[in-house]
Amino acid sequence: MSSKKCKRCGVEKGPSEFYAAPRNLDGRMGKCKLCVKSSVRENRRKHSEQYAQYEKSRANLSHRIEARLKYQKEYKERILEYKRRWAANNGESIASSRRGYYEHNREEVISRSKKWAQENAEKVKIAKINNGRKRRAAKNAGGEHFTAEEFDALCSVYGYACLCCGVTDRRLEADHVVPLTKGGYDDIGNIQPLCGECNRRKFTAITDYRRKVVAQSV
Repeated sequence: MSSKKCKRCGVEKGPSEFYAAPRNLDGRMGKCKLCVKSSVRENRRKHSEQYAQYEKSRANLSHRIEARLKYQKEYKERILEYKRRWAANNGESIASSRRGYYEHNREEVISRSKKWAQENAEKVKIAKINNGRKRRAAKNAGGEHFTAEEFDALCSVYGYACLCCGVTDRRLEADHVVPLTKGGYDDIGNIQPLCGECNRRKFTAITDYRRKVVAQSV
């Protein structure tokens, strides 16, 4: 057999363009490979829910769970990098998906958020402080913004002590030596670690406690 006509598209094609079918007289399927693939895609679209349930049941099989966890552990960095690239290239799609999920599960999302906030009060407090700082920085300063890692490194340099009162058993806050409202910048070069009490007492004054520490060490 030099060629065969596809029963679906009617195009004459070579034998290699048809899947093997030992039970047929010519040993090949009646539809060409392209038409078979097209039929499979159409069938999956028509019965998407059934396929989704089938794939979900297969995914929960013990050996598949074990294989998936092994793969995720072995290629953790590669997976994270792929997710970062995908998120960077599909920002609008992600935002749209999140909006859709929120619209259909609004009460559940709100309830879950409230529960998380109650169980993580300290994280919520820190997030509010950081968000407020960023808003003020965007409004009054612009330019670079320091990161949590940079602030932790700065605190480490000073032994995690408040540069004003010297206490080491309180949570430190990032104080702007020159306040944002007075033209100060939000980069790490304008930051000093103070406890909450000293930070609030300083308010909008321009006081560089780092100089005191340097003077004491000389």
